[in-house]
Amino acid sequence: MSVGAKVMRQLPALFGAQMMQYLVTLLTIPLLARTLGPEGWGRTALLMTFAQLALIPLEYGFHVSATRTAARRQACAADLAGLFGSVTAAKLLVALLLALPLYGVGLAIPHGGDDPWLPALALLAAVAQAQDPMWFFLGTEQPNRIAAATILSRLATLAVLVLFLRGPEDAWIYFAAQAASWSGLLAYGILLVRRQTGFGPRHLRAPGTPLRDGWRFFQLFLGSNVFDALLPIVLGAVSTPQSVGVFVAADKLARAASGLIGPLRTALFPSVTALMAESREAAARLWRWAMLRAGGLAALAGLVMLLGAEPIMRAVLGAAAGEGSAAADMLRLLSPLPLLLTVNITLGVQWMIPSGLEGWLRNLYLASGCLRLALCAALGWQIDALAGAVANLCGELMVLGACLVFLRRRRLCPWSA
Repeated sequence: MSVGAKVMRQLPALFGAQMMQYLVTLLTIPLLARTLGPEGWGRTALLMTFAQLALIPLEYGFHVSATRTAARRQACAADLAGLFGSVTAAKLLVALLLALPLYGVGLAIPHGGDDPWLPALALLAAVAQAQDPMWFFLGTEQPNRIAAATILSRLATLAVLVLFLRGPEDAWIYFAAQAASWSGLLAYGILLVRRQTGFGPRHLRAPGTPLRDGWRFFQLFLGSNVFDALLPIVLGAVSTPQSVGVFVAADKLARAASGLIGPLRTALFPSVTALMAESREAAARLWRWAMLRAGGLAALAGLVMLLGAEPIMRAVLGAAAGEGSAAADMLRLLSPLPLLLTVNITLGVQWMIPSGLEGWLRNLYLASGCLRLALCAALGWQIDALAGAVANLCGELMVLGACLVFLRRRRLCPWSA
């Protein structure tokens, strides 16, 4: 079977899971915004951002490093069982060491830590999500085995919110449902891995190797994703919870639109990694094939956001959207973001990391993140929540420009290989 055919075979399952994640996001935001009210939604949005921030060190880069290792060992069931055991042990150790410091961060979130139970539940949800076993099934190129369970877990979370969310005091239900959903998915994933590899308690090996392998990728994503999570927190320090809620809703919609194309990028990573060792030209052809399709879909998503901003934001936020066109202007301003994110992620994660350039990419992400935070803090006093959108766009444009110049100078461009 050709590499392209392998990638295409994985797409239905990945797209199904991603579509469900996208649908749940679209339905959850308006449900929370309407039920919790503008201020309650703003506070919950800040805690959702805290959970996203906590997820970065809790994942520790395992979703890339472990996927790559699994792709290289997929022919040996015993090796896969040992890998799953050592990665699971490493994840649990990281969660144990970081739980207390991260909870302290949650209590310090502006407007978000008024109730000490909510940061605790948000952290619990992040810990549970960090245990997601999808990396194993991506590395072994069989995501269809767990995709249905992922879809069902997202639907179950949404059903719990619809049935039990009644007022501003029920924000805890959202985080509790997330924690239960991810925990159930982990249990099912362990069952599947056990059937395939014979995995058992004896395979819970020392976590040293996964921790070492994940360190470089942790640094890379620390310099990238952490700033996505910090931006609303910085905005909350110079703005109101209501403004933060509007920004978080628009930003999540834009990132969900980019994430909708994520399955194509996700399926691409192990294939490009394997091809890079054999033929850079073949890897570049596969990259161009995926980039053309992912970029076209992302551009279409951005166009929908641009033309339908007002009805989209009104449908998503309801009364929390406020009077006037501020929420719609936010979404219009962010409409280029799906395309920028898609190009940058496909170029960085799917090409530069397999090329061994993660160190340079990490430094670029750090510089871009610092620029975003500085712009948000400086502009937030003048243009309120729009500062977050401006900061995001400037940061992504900086990453794109720097990558293009660097690859051209090194003669590593995938479009000319």
